[in-house]
Amino acid sequence: MKDVPVSEEFDDIYFSKEDGLAETAHVFLNGNDLPDAWTDKAHFTIFETGFGTGLNFFSVWKLFEETAKGNQRLDFISVEKYPLKPDEIRGALSHWADYFDERIDHFLENYPIRVAGFHRIVISERITLTLIFDDINDALPQVSADVDCWFLDGFTPAKNPDMWSEVLYSNMARLSVTGASYATFTAAGDVRRGLDAVGFSVIKQKGFGRKREMIAGKFKEQKTPSIKKQHDKKRVAVIGGGLAGTSCACVLKQYGFEPVIYEQGDMLGSGASGNSVGLYNPRFSKRRDNLSDFFAPAYAQLIRTAKKAGEAVDYNPCAALHLMNEANKAERYKSMAKNWLWHSDHVEILNAKQASEIAGVQLDYSALYLPDSGCISPQKLCTYYARDVEVHYNTQIDDLSTLDEGIVILACGGAVRNFEELSWLELETVRGQVSSLKQTEISKNLKCNLHYGSYISCAKDGVHSVGSTFEKWIEHTDVLQENHEENIQKLKNNISVFEKENFIIENGRAGMRAATNDRFPVIGAVPHHKNVYVSAAFGSHGIVASIAGGHLIADFVRGGPLSLPADTIYQLSPRRFIDRAAKKMRVLA
Repeated sequence: MKDVPVSEEFDDIYFSKEDGLAETAHVFLNGNDLPDAWTDKAHFTIFETGFGTGLNFFSVWKLFEETAKGNQRLDFISVEKYPLKPDEIRGALSHWADYFDERIDHFLENYPIRVAGFHRIVISERITLTLIFDDINDALPQVSADVDCWFLDGFTPAKNPDMWSEVLYSNMARLSVTGASYATFTAAGDVRRGLDAVGFSVIKQKGFGRKREMIAGKFKEQKTPSIKKQHDKKRVAVIGGGLAGTSCACVLKQYGFEPVIYEQGDMLGSGASGNSVGLYNPRFSKRRDNLSDFFAPAYAQLIRTAKKAGEAVDYNPCAALHLMNEANKAERYKSMAKNWLWHSDHVEILNAKQASEIAGVQLDYSALYLPDSGCISPQKLCTYYARDVEVHYNTQIDDLSTLDEGIVILACGGAVRNFEELSWLELETVRGQVSSLKQTEISKNLKCNLHYGSYISCAKDGVHSVGSTFEKWIEHTDVLQENHEENIQKLKNNISVFEKENFIIENGRAGMRAATNDRFPVIGAVPHHKNVYVSAAFGSHGIVASIAGGHLIADFVRGGPLSLPADTIYQLSPRRFIDRAAKKMRVLA
């Protein structure tokens, strides 16, 4: 073959120059006895070390659709430290475009922006891809899955020794089910010894092309699966028709479940999710941590969702500038840009002049630039998520035992505490008011969203969305003139070009947001209550965070590999509050 892609980092080819597709079939498919290995498995999970061009995944995807039974499911997990651009993937696979048919286009429509983290892609009701952009030594210990089959496809040990490490082998043993298979193109002695030491058989086989030998084998230890099996019942009750509830319903439907939304109001998004304009951004932290490992892939997930929805949700990828108008923000944003492991295509630090050129108006501060950020309608997003979903309006649920569905998801913001099952949950409610301001002769030039502690959106139909207030002490949602004045004054204080502008208030809206004191949402199984889950407390980041929450809840319900790192999953879980209380009691004792 000509023009085989080469990794700049490892100075090695992504697949064989002779025939990459034939190499995949020989080494990974035949080496793992596929498709026979999944014949009697209701759920089959493959883990790949090195996604590269995606050639192995596309081959498995096609093979599974052609050979698996209709009730079988496939989860494919793959780690890639240096993800390729979409056009690089398309170019690398162009030789097999007809063979893979529409799959390449379908995949690239769902390909995440290149930011570090766990990225969940639902290919179909039966096939799921978890694409992890990270160093395998950092990512693998955080994976929760029961692996049936391993594709060991990192670059050759001589050029990529860091991957072929004790971390890899020990976690293969941790994640493998009894009899799990592996195959790899290499037969290096260190690899053979590493696999043997953790309980895998090592069998030399004929290699592909110029490679004389390869190895394959199976896990010899007896293991009990760690992920519980899928619920038998398909109908799922979702309490709440805001972003949290509708996103859960949307994701569950993708996996073949039948969600039913119960909304106490007469429309979706009647609470905090009902704003006509919402700005989407991740929540920032100085270093990469559990917080960033949730919000970064959630941001990427929302962007993919919004692109698909398009005009149906008023999607406007106008970008965002986060102004460094305080010393602590400058430090946090610069540190974030350095430590979060985002490709420079998706984050940049700009000086005031560069930021002003992007914004279209004069700015006084340097800024963090997110070119993928923008605006969306939260209310319309709720409607989009709930399309083709059964919804019961004006329905107040007070007792979960009255529901016919066997699985329940509580996703009604601070009202989750009204249920006995979560009455102990530590939440606070924060009132926020947004002001809709008519554009002025200067503000109409604004080309992207500006964030300065508060925010102003670029104009839509001649109107800016400006806000939001943050009031823990107010418990009503009446629109207040003093809040409008506060929003306008903050705008003028931070964007001096607007200081003398006469902004006319068109209207406003106030809502109550639920949040926690540790800044994390609450997502997971409700302790001591079987088949009851919660997705709530997204604060001011519900647009971004709710869809990632929906995927995690769906993982618990369907019984598949989990879509986030293990430490992040615990940090999101309601159990963290119980554990903290128990720890405090031990200290006091």
